[in-house]
Amino acid sequence: MKQNSRRRTLNLNRRAFIKSAAVLGSGLVLGFRLPMALAAKSQDVRNPHGFIRIAPDETIQLLLPSVEMGQGSNTSLPMIIMEELGGDWSRIKVEPAPVADIYKNPWIHVQMTVGSFSVRGWYDELRKVGAAAREMLVQAAAGEWDVSPDECTVNHGVITHNPSGRSTSFGKVAGRAADLPVPQDPPLKSAADFQLIGKPVARTDTPLKVDGSARYGIDTIVPDMLYAAVRACPTFGGTLKSHDDSAARAMPGFRATVPLHNGVAVVATSWWRAKKALEKVKTEFDRGKVAGLDNDKVSTSLRSGFDADGFAVARNDGDAKAALASAERVVEAVYEVPYLAHTCMEPMNCTADVRADHCEVWVSTQAPGPSKEAAARAAGLPSDKVTLHSEFLGGGFGRRGEVDFVEQAVAVSKAVGRPVKLLWSREEDVQHDFYRPAAAIRFRGGIDKDGRVTALDARVVTASAPGFHRPGPPAYTEGIYNTAYTIPNYYVTGLNRDLGIPFGFWRAVNYSHNPYMMEGFIDELAHTLQQDPYHFRRSLLQGDKGRRHLGALDLAAHKAGWDKPLPAGHYRGIAATQAYGSWIANVVEISVKDNAITLHRVVCAIDCGVAVNPDTINAQLEGGMVYGLTAALRGIIHIDNGAVVESNFNDYPVLMLNEMPDVETYVVPSGEHPGGVGEPGTAPIAPALANAVFAATGKRIRTLPLNSHGFSYGAGRKQA
Repeated sequence: MKQNSRRRTLNLNRRAFIKSAAVLGSGLVLGFRLPMALAAKSQDVRNPHGFIRIAPDETIQLLLPSVEMGQGSNTSLPMIIMEELGGDWSRIKVEPAPVADIYKNPWIHVQMTVGSFSVRGWYDELRKVGAAAREMLVQAAAGEWDVSPDECTVNHGVITHNPSGRSTSFGKVAGRAADLPVPQDPPLKSAADFQLIGKPVARTDTPLKVDGSARYGIDTIVPDMLYAAVRACPTFGGTLKSHDDSAARAMPGFRATVPLHNGVAVVATSWWRAKKALEKVKTEFDRGKVAGLDNDKVSTSLRSGFDADGFAVARNDGDAKAALASAERVVEAVYEVPYLAHTCMEPMNCTADVRADHCEVWVSTQAPGPSKEAAARAAGLPSDKVTLHSEFLGGGFGRRGEVDFVEQAVAVSKAVGRPVKLLWSREEDVQHDFYRPAAAIRFRGGIDKDGRVTALDARVVTASAPGFHRPGPPAYTEGIYNTAYTIPNYYVTGLNRDLGIPFGFWRAVNYSHNPYMMEGFIDELAHTLQQDPYHFRRSLLQGDKGRRHLGALDLAAHKAGWDKPLPAGHYRGIAATQAYGSWIANVVEISVKDNAITLHRVVCAIDCGVAVNPDTINAQLEGGMVYGLTAALRGIIHIDNGAVVESNFNDYPVLMLNEMPDVETYVVPSGEHPGGVGEPGTAPIAPALANAVFAATGKRIRTLPLNSHGFSYGAGRKQA
């Protein structure tokens, strides 16, 4: 599917439909007939016209409300629609949906792809969309034959009247179906009748990425385009005071210098020329309030927060204070994690073309809705005068949920009056991120005279993590307050201590680090009681509340052979948690010699509810594990005088292909509503690894990364 870099997004209103129909003639027969700017009522089926277009040649084009950034939504979401539609999978084409209310995620009410909300957020509604369209097509065919729709069946895009044997195709009746009312209670298939959901299906985006036709934001080329390189103030919150571009003006290809509120952009005839000219620009910054901050001060601030006022109570079962006071033994530990950067393979970029009455944007973004609004603000135009093209993403991990680079590109294009592709250098990308926050937790566990854990007190202090506005416990206490462990007196409090470092979503967000700390402390309790870590966890998972957690834990332990002897010098660690509506467990097997860790094997098990595409699930669990392993082994952002020290992969290295261990992934059979899979894979690998290190060395690692404790790493792959 070759994408045109100058394609225009359809405006979803009746005028646009009439214009599109005139251009496409009979080729557009089911789709875009109603004003799509109206949001569907929560009790209604979202109008199939906004998601499905069926042409006379039987092509089924699906407009997808979630962006594709490697997580497989361009395959899993079509599977959900097509399962109920009953269409021919070989005839589908997929396109990103334009920005409109109808494409806002049903769970978070914004058009964004974050938080593993794609499948679990859209599963119910896209099934209804597919089923409603199927019913409309069947009614159209039955009307032509003057028979009851109940006598018709659908299979692979063919509608058959069973008593007479007559049949027709989707493409032949789609025009008539488009005029029918949308059924509001279409019957859905039973899981026993699924033909697509639950089966491994090859990804629709793979051929495009193999043959090079896939278009990312960085690939955008439009006529008359210039390029921009940008440099922001080294310290966070700093602003531009002055700049001198006299030397830059003499550089080849130089076109303009555009001051920004916190930096400067140089525009030239190529990006390299813009970058070289930018090096000649002299800048003076007001370094802001963060100047002077470093990692030691961050740590001190977090830990001093344990005894501060203003804590929010996230969970309060029983009376933890009294239970700790009467405990036979109290175990206390403090865990801490550092800031981390995203380092998407495709650096931040955006192409913008701002005219007097219109703005057009091409961007790899997780947030089409917020990006369009940001572009409108930066251009000084109404939102309906902005057209946004969502391209493939070369990595997102939460970073592309932000809109800073969109605002920059639009501001620069507006200033020079030409289309501009703004591209960040890798150094700019690492040093001006929205970082995974630093955080610390102080745990206290009470044990009675019979060796039972009677109390848990967890005090969370973080440099803040974002979350959608919602009632209930603070998002940054996730993975602590909502565990399934049965401890009678359970008290969790949280304190947000924003230190001025920009923070944002990072793969698994709070579950990227809170389970490391929680599962580390649970392991400490097990060893304090001289109990096996796996069986100790089992004893804390009781009743229906712990059922799914226990299922993932048991499957991982069974597949890893937990109760079987290990080779000499090998040790295991285990960890399990819930995250994003799924329950996941890891068992790792390592050996350690001269502080060199060899990771021989990782076993992962997940209960993610209905497994829409098992292949995607396996890939996402392994991908999340890569992110989690990198963080556990070597991930840290150092702050010096308010600025990030790391700048590129040479000093912020990620896990390489030849460092990846052998991984086995298993899915717990489940009929529950789908949970997330893109982010949970990051959650349990760090604690499982750290717990294995303790088993091997007797060293309890309470701060990350492991290499800060003198450990090095080798994957331990079997050699061919």
